[in-house]
Amino acid sequence: MNFIKNQWLAGVIIIIWILASLHNRMDNNKLLDEANHLKVEVDSLQDISKQKAKQIDSLSKVDTIIVDKIKTIKEKEYVEIKVIDSLPVSGLQQFFTDRYER
Repeated sequence: MNFIKNQWLAGVIIIIWILASLHNRMDNNKLLDEANHLKVEVDSLQDISKQKAKQIDSLSKVDTIIVDKIKTIKEKEYVEIKVIDSLPVSGLQQFFTDRYER
């Protein structure tokens, strides 16, 4: 009893140290759980990012196809204009008559 009376401060410090250790251990567990949750979320966001990158790539391919079609249409238009420009007036009248019949 005399020993406890003389060493009460050491007992209080030991109890505080034990409580602080338990509190730190609980905080560490919470942080580990949160880190695991964030890792799963990052993985899912990376998957979504890969899917979006594939969509962008496919859109760029579609874009080149559309540009090629536009070029083809412009070439055909240019040929038609050249043909029409080379026709005499009577040929133009016949061309439009044949084209736009009522």
